[in-house]
Amino acid sequence: MVMPMLINEAACMQCLGTTAFLEEVESLIAQHDAQVVVLDIELRGGSSLKRLPALQARFPQTRFIIHSGHSNAELIRNSGADAYVLKSGDVDELIRTIETLAARGVGRG
Repeated sequence: MVMPMLINEAACMQCLGTTAFLEEVESLIAQHDAQVVVLDIELRGGSSLKRLPALQARFPQTRFIIHSGHSNAELIRNSGADAYVLKSGDVDELIRTIETLAARGVGRG
């Protein structure tokens, strides 16, 4: 997996886990006390966007980024995520977004 290696190369970050399965996301966040989670819109087992409100309620200190190839403006606005980064963009944009959200500290807003 290329993305975890790129995240780990960033000076202040470490990718603590990856999964392609929606049902594993919640346990990974809890296990690693994740500050920032990067989700694709669709994972095996369902829609991350549909599960996002429940994840945000259970983990209010965690920031969520949707990283997707979908560039639909309405989908982006209505995602409910803390940030939305297109896969077609520069990987540095994703790294900067992770850093920005992590620097904001605890809680939404």
